[in-house]
Amino acid sequence: MTRKTRSKRPTCPETEALSEKLGETIARLRKSDQLSLGELSVMSGVAKSMISQIEKNESNPTVATLSRLSQALGTSVEAMFATSPTQTALVQHAHVQDIPHITSDDGLCDLRIIGAIETVQFVQVYDFRAKSGGKLISSPHPVGSVENLTLLSGELEVRVEGERWTVKEGETLRYHADRPHSIHNRTDHPAHATMVNILAHSVRVG
Repeated sequence: MTRKTRSKRPTCPETEALSEKLGETIARLRKSDQLSLGELSVMSGVAKSMISQIEKNESNPTVATLSRLSQALGTSVEAMFATSPTQTALVQHAHVQDIPHITSDDGLCDLRIIGAIETVQFVQVYDFRAKSGGKLISSPHPVGSVENLTLLSGELEVRVEGERWTVKEGETLRYHADRPHSIHNRTDHPAHATMVNILAHSVRVG
């Protein structure tokens, strides 16, 4: 009587790719934390040889093993599986026509909102351009807010109530913006700057 032999079940390409990516992810996280195989073994309670096999895609770890490894690496099992080799690093590509902008009352200053609209309640990022004589007058932001102005070209004068400062190309000025303030181009040349407004409930400055 001839014994029938079972044919080996074909490997699922998707499962194989996921397993390989898992091993790569664990190796990447371990190396980014500057951990040796032995150190990760001690921290996780998973045998050093097993970790090596997982990283080389030579073993199918149990959920319990992955859980111990993820805790030692400061992540979760879900996060280790979530990373996809086809996942793009791009968050958003905003075209010129999609970027909102504000014009000063005198029509000589243009303030383009280049930061994410979703985060304006915490951090506001602007591209600021002022023609000769242009002046942008701003109302107070929430108490404790700080504005950071970096001048890319030209020269600007910043006023906060009774105080006044001149900012030149390459310089950065940080000032409390929770009171009336203005930015004025008193020169004969255009000025260009970036502005980052950190609102009070995001960061407090003493």
